[in-house]
Amino acid sequence: MPIYNKFASVYDTMNADRHSVQMVDYCKKIFKKFKIKPKTGLDLCCGTGTAISKLSELGIRMSGLDQSAQMLAVAAKKLKGKNVTLYQKELPGFRLLDKNDSKKKVTFDLVTSFYDSLNYMLTESKLKQAFISTAKHLNHGGYFIFDMNTPTALKTIWDEQTYAGKKDDMAWIWENEYNPSKKQAICKATFFKKKGNLWERFEEEHHEQGYANTTIKKLLRSSGFALDGFYECRTFDNPTRESYRVCAVARKR
Repeated sequence: MPIYNKFASVYDTMNADRHSVQMVDYCKKIFKKFKIKPKTGLDLCCGTGTAISKLSELGIRMSGLDQSAQMLAVAAKKLKGKNVTLYQKELPGFRLLDKNDSKKKVTFDLVTSFYDSLNYMLTESKLKQAFISTAKHLNHGGYFIFDMNTPTALKTIWDEQTYAGKKDDMAWIWENEYNPSKKQAICKATFFKKKGNLWERFEEEHHEQGYANTTIKKLLRSSGFALDGFYECRTFDNPTRESYRVCAVARKR
């Protein structure tokens, strides 16, 4: 079953876009630290467009990419009037062409990807291909800023853990498991959404792969990036094996 399909209609209601707001605030600090002044940007796996909206407020002419037509439809409504281009494309091997010149590739000063999106690349080869595709769409010296769950997070927060929440017109249950040999986690998500006097139930299954910090760094460098920063997410501290989330600040060589 496709993911982020019906989920799109309740994503913001669940406050699932809160992480995007936090990451844009963090990006402001990264921009200041590295003197980054992007004029154009692309948000990979942009979801409902919250990060795009916040980055646009900084004067960056933003675009977004997501595989889910339903998520993009929500984003389009949210971003109406902001002159944002949205692409329905899937990682890892995406290619964006100029709408006025089908032979010209679109490039950006900044590419972002937030909230585990790259953990959905379940093999090193797919993660590297996503990095390569990103590099091809960056201007020389452009920056790629992203965060990822670590194996420790998947093991600690996901393994055999169940989470639930509710609002007035919806509820959800997350049932998680972790395979330590593969460093891969599965989240079985069940949603209940009120429709009139009835309730609609739908389900999605999400798979995430954890990668060692050394592996992420190696794949970035072999994909054409210099690593200007690699941090425990939302700080400027060095990550450890016990960190739950890391953030990379990678510059196209």
